[in-house]
Amino acid sequence: MDWSAVGQLVGQAAPTLGGLLGGLIPFPGGAILGEVAGKVIAASLGVPPTPEAVGRALQNKSSDEVAAALSEAEARINAEVEKFKAQLADVQDARETNFKLADIGSSLQWGAPVVSVLITLGFIATLLLLLTTHVNFNEVTGQALLLLIGSLSTMQVSVVTYWLGSSAGSADKSAQIALLASNAAKPPPKPIKK
Repeated sequence: MDWSAVGQLVGQAAPTLGGLLGGLIPFPGGAILGEVAGKVIAASLGVPPTPEAVGRALQNKSSDEVAAALSEAEARINAEVEKFKAQLADVQDARETNFKLADIGSSLQWGAPVVSVLITLGFIATLLLLLTTHVNFNEVTGQALLLLIGSLSTMQVSVVTYWLGSSAGSADKSAQIALLASNAAKPPPKPIKK
């Protein structure tokens, strides 16, 4: 059994969750979102996060237990969607604030560009150091360099996200998530009949 088969079972009572599990999300990352939904449903049912365990629970538990678990799972998914929307709005707001600072001629307008350049230069320098020198990763220095490159690579992703923002695919994904959130706000699912 796979998540799409579980999606068919869930879809009878909770179409939004069933669509997530069935891989019906037409944007990059839709399959990942389906796996997350599967794990959330498994946690709500109190079973291991595998399609087989969730499928057995859906078939063996009472319809009231299943309905309650699916309602809880939809609430959790909605909370995650709202967090994602807030993160997107926060990034957008940060860019807009920087543009406003530039419009009024504030010296604070240089904060984000300077930090971005420092992170990028630090990332490149650390990467070059790791690639061009012999580093013993069992020693403290090697361990510190690995931690540094890990931290800087995470920061570099944030820099790129800040400056390049959402791509068209991300905008489509945001629209799809908003649609899913509005669908999930509908009345609680009907129990699955055995």
